[in-house]
Amino acid sequence: MKRIAAVGMATLALAAIAVPAQAAKPAPPAPPRPKCVAHAVSYEVSGTLTTAGTLTGNGDGTYSGSLTVHVTKTDDHAKADKGTTRSYTLDHAKVSFGHGVDKSAPAANSRANLKGTITAEPKKCGAFTPTITIEKVELHAARK
Repeated sequence: MKRIAAVGMATLALAAIAVPAQAAKPAPPAPPRPKCVAHAVSYEVSGTLTTAGTLTGNGDGTYSGSLTVHVTKTDDHAKADKGTTRSYTLDHAKVSFGHGVDKSAPAANSRANLKGTITAEPKKCGAFTPTITIEKVELHAARK
């Protein structure tokens, strides 16, 4: 009985030596990630309306036109505009008019909140010109 066990062990040992272990397949390399790709981030500003260009109502309930705003508050992505007077172009933006605000020609000194997106790239990329898209505007009457 002991001989059979010894012969069986020897056979297994020879089989283990004769059959090489299969090498694990290496994982495929990850696809290269583009580093300088523009993406949209939040853009929110609020301030005082200095001039309202022509706001034209579209058939779908949105407005197109232009607004000039003296910016007093911003989010992180719009902080370069804080304290400046900036003109914004609206293209099919949702506009809500507060009580006492004229829909065709909002008065100067009305309060304005603008929300949208701005394109951004990582800081280490080369020259880049961001694009601002305003999607929503809230206009309120000036405080008395």
